[in-house]
Order: sequence, then C-alpha cells, then structure tokens
Amino acid sequence: MNTDAVTFFIYLFIFWVVLFILHKLFKLERYQLEFKPYLVILWRTRRLNSILFKIAMGFRGFWKIVFTVGIFLAIGETLFTLNFLLGNLISYYYRVGEVQPVIPLIPGITFSLNSLPYFIISIVLVFIFHEFAHGIAAFAENLTVKNVGLLLAVFVGGGFVELDENDMNSASFISKLRILSSGSTANLVTGILSLFMIANFSFVISPFYGSSSGVIVVEVINGSPASLYGVKNGDILFYINGVRIYDSLSFSNVLSNIPANSTVVLNTARGDLIIVGGAHPTNPSKVFLGIRVFNYYPPKIMPFIFTPEFPYHYYNFLNWFEVISLSAAFINMLPIPFFDGGRFFEVLLRNRIINSKKALFKGREIGVGELILEILKFTSLTFLLLNISQSLFMGSIFLR
Repeated sequence: MNTDAVTFFIYLFIFWVVLFILHKLFKLERYQLEFKPYLVILWRTRRLNSILFKIAMGFRGFWKIVFTVGIFLAIGETLFTLNFLLGNLISYYYRVGEVQPVIPLIPGITFSLNSLPYFIISIVLVFIFHEFAHGIAAFAENLTVKNVGLLLAVFVGGGFVELDENDMNSASFISKLRILSSGSTANLVTGILSLFMIANFSFVISPFYGSSSGVIVVEVINGSPASLYGVKNGDILFYINGVRIYDSLSFSNVLSNIPANSTVVLNTARGDLIIVGGAHPTNPSKVFLGIRVFNYYPPKIMPFIFTPEFPYHYYNFLNWFEVISLSAAFINMLPIPFFDGGRFFEVLLRNRIINSKKALFKGREIGVGELILEILKFTSLTFLLLNISQSLFMGSIFLR
C-alpha cells in the first residue's frame, strides 16, 4: 500500500470517529439516522417509500414485463459469467488468449486514489438503481416494503430496501424470481446505456460542446520533459511541430513519428511551448514528453459550467459506471450465498416440480434441482476464487 493510500485510510478512520461522536452528541437517531458499529449509517425515510410506490403502481404492467424478461436475463448472466470465469482460467493455465484480471476494487490498493471520485459516484448510483429496482418490483407484486432509505458504508453509499420476509416467503414463484432478479436487471440496463454513451460520446455532449478540435492535457508526469518545460494540466494543444491535431489519436500518431530526444514545439491556447523531449520508456526510438491528453471539445454555452475539462471527467465517470454496473449485474447473479443469485437459484431449483425426480448423491436421495443447485454453488464459488487468486498471483491488481 502506498503512502497516499495509508493517509487516505487514516483520514477515513478520523472521519468515521467524528461522525460517531456527532451521532451520539446530538442524538441523531430521532431523525431516523442509525449508526451501526460496523461503520454504516442508515437513513430511513417514508418519502422514498411513497416515490417508489408511485413509480411501481403507475406503470405496473410495464414493470412486470420488464422484470419477467429479467428472469431470463438473470439466467443468461449467470451462464455468461461462469463461461467467462472458466475461459479465463483456461487462458491462464494453458496460455491461450488474453487473461482478464478479476479483482476486488479497493482504493489505493487495486486502483489509484485519483479515480476515487469516479468510483464513489458510480458505486453510489449502482447501489441506488439496484436496490430501488428491488423496491419497485416488490411494490408491483403487492408485497410490503418496510423501509426504503440511503446508507453510507465506510467510503461508499447507496440506497437500501427492506422487504417484509413473511410477504416474500408467501409470494408466488414467479413474483419471487422477478423481485430477486430486478436489481441485476437494472444494473445490466444502465451498464448497457453507459456503454452506448461511451461509444457515442461526441454525440452525447454535442448539445453543450463542439466537435473535437485539439487535445487537453489531463496529467503531467513529475520530472518528465513536459513538467520541466512548463506544460500544465488544462493546457489545450492544437499543433505539434506545425502539424494540426484534432484529437488524442492524431496526437499519438504525430508523436510516434518524432525521434527520441527531439525538440518539440507545442502550439497551445496560451502560446508556443518548446520542449526537448526524452526517450519513451517502452520504445526508446520515439520521443517522450510525459503527458496524458484527452480530446478537447470547445464549449458552446456557459463555459463557466461546461468547462473544457468536464468532458474528460464525464467520460471517466461513464467508464467506471459501466464497469461497476455490468460487474454488479453479472457477478451478483452467481449462485453464491449473500448474492442475489444465491437466493434466486434457490427459489428456481428448489421447487417441487424439479425436485420430484430424485438422484443419488453421497449415498442418499436428493432432488435433481437440489443437486444442480449444490453443483452450481460449488462451481461458482470455486471459479470466482480461482480467478481472483490468479489475478493476485499475476500481479494484475492495480487499475488506474
């Protein structure tokens, strides 16, 4: 763990101690705030109950269709995830294809603290969409929702929905499946929408920004040639050695044709900057400046709000939101205890029709559905743990 990560967790601990003191000092429980000893704050509010109820009942038929489709999507997500995890293991052990890291997201350990704001906003929204979808599905099935609210857990937050377990247990087979798969369905839909927005990013921001007409500097590496010659975050570049650049791709293409240790002239919004470049760490024959750039989209309106840097931050948020949404949709539907998939497949495979047929397992008769469930549980947990272990062994544990 680097120094920044240690500092972050120290401040995080101090923050929680202060919250705990304030909670006790001002008796915040009277405002429906509950502080748990395992660093969770819950805020229950009837207003959210009312909002979710109106959304559910106003479009009840629509939600029933969507969440019925979600049942089949949930089964497909599970099969896809198991196939991915198995293929990843085969790629690792037999050296065929590319191995994808499967890692828990821990600030400062598995991803940079620079990405923490995008991570926090994304995971809060993913939690809210997931939990509120459960609430909408429950209301649409005429089940009792005891509490709806918001939570803050360590450094992440989100929504939560508490269902009446008696109502849930007595609900019909199809109602249970709709409710249990609804959260994953919501995450899948929002993840796909964010992918579409990433693929059509210029169009998405077109009401507020023009087409890309240069690049904006988003990071200057300390000690690099760019930092020594005065390049700053937020600098907008239009030309390199007199060659017009329109986006990050043309920026990379122009630099790739400049030899190492060459003099590079950057035409920026604040004038020309002359830099003596170095040699690129991965290709010593090419010039190295030490900057990361993103497309520059000139603001059309209200530049004090829609700043040149905003598209870069929005693009990063969309990438994180897409990754977390789709991960929540697919991983959460694995038939593992404490995951939605654990209970979903219990309902699906423990019904009387499937278990009317028996199979011999460890010297005793067991329903076919029960047997399939146990195999799925063991296989899912094994595949997931093996993938995480191999990622740790490979050292593939740090993301930007």
